[in-house]
Amino acid sequence: MKLGVVLGAGGTVGLAYEAGVLMALKELGGVDAAEADLLVGTSAGSIAAAHLRSGWSVEDLWRSARGEQPNLLGATDEEAARRRDELLPPAFASPADALLRVVGSGWILGRSLVRWPMPQIPGLTLALPSGLLKMSAGDDVFADTLSDTWPERELYLSAVDTISGRRVVFGRPGSPRATLHQAVLASCAVPGVFAPVRIGRRVLVDGGIHSTTHLDLAVKASCELVIAVVPMAFTPEDPPDIAHQLLRRMPARWVAKEAAYARARDVEVLLLRPTAAEVSLHGLNFLRRDRWTEIAEAGYQSTAAALATDRFRAALDGHHRRRRGGTRSSGI
Repeated sequence: MKLGVVLGAGGTVGLAYEAGVLMALKELGGVDAAEADLLVGTSAGSIAAAHLRSGWSVEDLWRSARGEQPNLLGATDEEAARRRDELLPPAFASPADALLRVVGSGWILGRSLVRWPMPQIPGLTLALPSGLLKMSAGDDVFADTLSDTWPERELYLSAVDTISGRRVVFGRPGSPRATLHQAVLASCAVPGVFAPVRIGRRVLVDGGIHSTTHLDLAVKASCELVIAVVPMAFTPEDPPDIAHQLLRRMPARWVAKEAAYARARDVEVLLLRPTAAEVSLHGLNFLRRDRWTEIAEAGYQSTAAALATDRFRAALDGHHRRRRGGTRSSGI
């Protein structure tokens, strides 16, 4: 039985949330995302998925989110604290540069939201640089932690081409060639916030512009069970206040539509989304630098509650039995 784990967009908040969810899935549900047949990552989810395919364990992500080791999300020692302080520094050097970047970022954002081809304007990107923040103060963000080569096990990372308006899926057969490092940076290039990433003739931005999950990729890859972690949506049975619902409405609709698409094709889908309390904890700033430990721990607890439900137990029990060569479970 082919298992796909989908890790959605959500900034630094989403990365901490996903660390908690994946830890609970492994400890309590017996599902190790690092061993999934397919990993699909978008934006923050691409960071987690790429590291899991580069030799990191779920426990590494968990310890990172909790600041217990010096890597992605900071740690307790001096070097890690310095790296955390350097996260997301300004990309502009002067007020004039900032103004140019505001205009350039507006152009890139507009192009990202339009889904039809548009010819390039020679020199425009150079004349109007975009991106108000850098991914890191260093030029080699993720260079020390990601694999130098594309992983052998299936990994799909999504981005959007601002020229054609089409989705680009790195790692899928027939897709453009890129290093793992390039693909992650492209998938994380939030238009208007970070500069787009050039790969060949393509000018790429965050895949979350078209979908924060791209769950359909797992369906098209013949996965029979898809577990999707969706930091930017919310649990329908426990919705947050109106302001947070409005902010998360589009991601919630996207993933609901994608889940319906999967189920119509007899694919079992398990969605893990933040509860109302978690949404309040996450706040309105998906790039916040604080409370990562609390966010990860809350994700662990909400996932533990989901795993205790009849639906999750039946689906995962059936998955484990089929992995062992048993028969399909009933009642799902």
